[in-house]
Amino acid sequence: MSWFKTILLTLFLLSVWAATCVYGGVSGWFLKPIAETGNTEQFIANSQALIANKHANIAYVLIENGQVIFQDYSKSKDEITANTLFPVASLSKFITAYGVMTLAEQQQIRLDHAINEQLTGWQLPESEFDNQTVSLAHLLSHTAGLGDGLGFADIELNETVPSLLESLNKPLSSTGVREIKVTKPVGDFQYSGGGYLMLELLVEEKTNQRFATWMADNVFKPVNMTDASYDVLTELDNIAPAYDKSGQAAGHFQYASAAATGLLASSHDLIALVQALTSPQTGQLNPQMISTMREPLAISLGAPIWGLGTMLYAPTASGDFVFGHDGANEPAINSTLRINPDNNDAIIVLSSGGEHIASKLGYEWTLWQTGYPDFLAFDVALQSAFVPCLLGLGIILIGMLVVRFKKAK
Repeated sequence: MSWFKTILLTLFLLSVWAATCVYGGVSGWFLKPIAETGNTEQFIANSQALIANKHANIAYVLIENGQVIFQDYSKSKDEITANTLFPVASLSKFITAYGVMTLAEQQQIRLDHAINEQLTGWQLPESEFDNQTVSLAHLLSHTAGLGDGLGFADIELNETVPSLLESLNKPLSSTGVREIKVTKPVGDFQYSGGGYLMLELLVEEKTNQRFATWMADNVFKPVNMTDASYDVLTELDNIAPAYDKSGQAAGHFQYASAAATGLLASSHDLIALVQALTSPQTGQLNPQMISTMREPLAISLGAPIWGLGTMLYAPTASGDFVFGHDGANEPAINSTLRINPDNNDAIIVLSSGGEHIASKLGYEWTLWQTGYPDFLAFDVALQSAFVPCLLGLGIILIGMLVVRFKKAK
């Protein structure tokens, strides 16, 4: 074999091994769950160790087969219970999607019809792309090609929140004013809080009620979410105080979109929601509609990541997906709600402080349940493949050199 052929073969083997490591990384080959499969007591003990000594208020719930089997209310300095309210940031989108799907069940809206045909008070501005191809399903799954990237700015409690139309026309993010406009081909995944502003207005137009009022009467009450609220924080009691990364008290903020990021909820509320989603007798939506919410519509790095308003964290043994939503806003908000439809197990974590502890616990739970890392942690999964990849590359190089020199003798 000539040196040229040896080099080509070596490059081929190196490429194959590198690709294998990437695939293995995102598939969880090199990751170890914090507990053995099925060992709930071990998972609880090891996950509680992750919470220890965090400067945060945390509500942590585990559900098995639709029933609560563990609750923990860790506190920094404050009294935290199952009814304590936490701002949940973008987890609000999942609840909004539940409401939108309820309207779809009632045939008041059509998921596959253009948003511009169903919305009268505001229209997508013209662009190089065809707005008539943007449906409600695209807005729910962040595949409408909207380029706003919201992320809504923090609004101090003593400031006035812009109206819904003001926010649609000039949405304010942490980096300045954005425009809600189609900037990419429809069908491409691009996270957009602006799409949920449009859904909020649609709910108000179709129901002739304030979004917050309709959601309270038609989503919260029927499933026994008795604490949940979109009211201004200053008008509510029993809200978990927040702490920043250093353990100092951090203020709460308002946000311009209730649908995208404005919900306050307790662990009691989210337990009730999980039970509605996993037990058709208690929920508003039929099982087929709930399954429809987790049909893959958005793809990233070749993996399904989003359905109709729900994150698809990782595949399950049956070929379904762990689904739900996370939320985070600096300096203190982090939340996660994740459900495994194979067994109706779930995790709920609400935190105000603790350096994204809710998403960290959600990641560990997903890995423990499925053996796969969730798509939010692809970077962690890829890092886990780094050392095995280097070792394999080294072995291939050394092996090819040995073979080549033996043939040269």
